[in-house]
Amino acid sequence: MKIPMLLIALVTVMASCITDQESDYERIVSRDTRLLEAYLERNGIDAIENPLGYFYQKTESNDVGNQIVNKDILGIYYEIKTIDGQMIDSYLDETKPPRIFLHDEGGLIPRVMNFSAGLAKEGETFKIYAPSYLAYQEYSFQQLILPNSNLEIKIKYANILSEEEVEELEDSLIHAYLEEQGKVGFERTEEGLYVKVIDESEADAELAAVDDIVVFDFELTQMGSDAVISKSTENSPLQVKVGDQGNLDFLNLILKDSKAGMQIEVFSPSQLAFGITAQVFPYQIRQDLFNRGVLNSVARPFEPIYFKATIKEVK
Repeated sequence: MKIPMLLIALVTVMASCITDQESDYERIVSRDTRLLEAYLERNGIDAIENPLGYFYQKTESNDVGNQIVNKDILGIYYEIKTIDGQMIDSYLDETKPPRIFLHDEGGLIPRVMNFSAGLAKEGETFKIYAPSYLAYQEYSFQQLILPNSNLEIKIKYANILSEEEVEELEDSLIHAYLEEQGKVGFERTEEGLYVKVIDESEADAELAAVDDIVVFDFELTQMGSDAVISKSTENSPLQVKVGDQGNLDFLNLILKDSKAGMQIEVFSPSQLAFGITAQVFPYQIRQDLFNRGVLNSVARPFEPIYFKATIKEVK
């Protein structure tokens, strides 16, 4: 059987591209390994080299802690800086709730913090010396993150959380936030939403039922943040079919029995909103990564969201 010349040419080009890509990757690995080894030697640091390419020290052990395994939900405290001393992010105050991520492929940026979790037990602290290709790679963000930065990371894997514990934590966060901000008039539903309704509808206004279309203006943010996750545009309200499986769970819950003229405010736990999304440190780069198509959600995982809406029409 004769092989078409076009196919031969295409395979040749593809093989050439793969070779080039591999050689580029090998050069990056060689460069980062050389820089990290020089840094460790210069500072007298005795660290273990992991086959994935990063170096680590266990600085705090916990022999009785549970071994971290895939799909565990982890609460951590950490500090991220470059080996040149540039601080990127620090969250070490253990009087505050831990920051949380799912130990899973794609669960965390920078991903080396996720990889090293597999070596740890609950309560242990690691120092990680990470090559750029396991960190932010060629990504840059203002003056905070420069391309090809090798990192030194301190991370405490403080606890392994059950789904029930995460729900309780988010509920306590919402409750505390309402008290701190002096927000009143919110009622907790059995599903775990905190809802406030101002009813300025007509007495005989139609109540929205499953399969009805509700038209509304809205704004959605992470609780405690002014950064907008999503909002309607002027003169372009959102239209949603009540009960649709594609809706966020909290939307179906609050839109049922709504009516034109209602103003609704909601604090929703993550499990009724965007669910488990990838975690990103530092928080400042999340929107930029979302804009670049790296993330499929700008909402942070395991944190409540705040939603406010004005119902314009039920049809």
